[in-house]
Amino acid sequence: MITPSDPEYQATKRIVLGKARVEGPFDELSRWIASTWDVIVLNVIYDRVDNRPRLQVVLADNPDLDRFHDASRCNFDANKQLAIAEQFIDLVSREKSHNYDVERLLVVFAPFAPVAMEEADRNISDEQIEALKTRLGNPDLWTISRCFCDVTFMFYTDEQVAKHEASGLKGLYARKYLDTLKPFDNCGCVSVESFHIHFDSKQRFDKHYNGSWSLYNR
Repeated sequence: MITPSDPEYQATKRIVLGKARVEGPFDELSRWIASTWDVIVLNVIYDRVDNRPRLQVVLADNPDLDRFHDASRCNFDANKQLAIAEQFIDLVSREKSHNYDVERLLVVFAPFAPVAMEEADRNISDEQIEALKTRLGNPDLWTISRCFCDVTFMFYTDEQVAKHEASGLKGLYARKYLDTLKPFDNCGCVSVESFHIHFDSKQRFDKHYNGSWSLYNR
């Protein structure tokens, strides 16, 4: 689950909005994962990838996802993956018959909130961004740039960036941007803490990226 168009995201969004629910062994498995690791599990999806069965555990946000990372491997925690796979196999084995292939069952994890925030941000029009820039009324502000969940308030010079960062303007601009974003946040995922607000300058943009947004947003 990477983009708002992914079917896993759309299915989970329906659950978050109360239009669907987690059913069958996935409901019990969700509750078991949540209680075992003290996380919020929104959905568990069974599918196949590269002809291998897979469980996608959809968690509320990145802090929940961190519970399943193994820093030493820069990957998911293999023991937790195995424990979840074994729990699912145990749950479906209690049924008289089931259609789940559990041979070499892979378990992966994904956070819901970052994708929901990206979807909300995509729904803000360029005209609304320009209206925000006008409301801020700062002659030092060149433009407002967006890329996924990162928003950059781009001033003309490095000196202006330093001045406005020192004045504490970043917090105010973050709140103003979120005021614009909130009407599109149907899932209630957006907060000041979860969105990334940056200050930068056209001076640095031109010098280091040759004025290219594709280079800047890599």
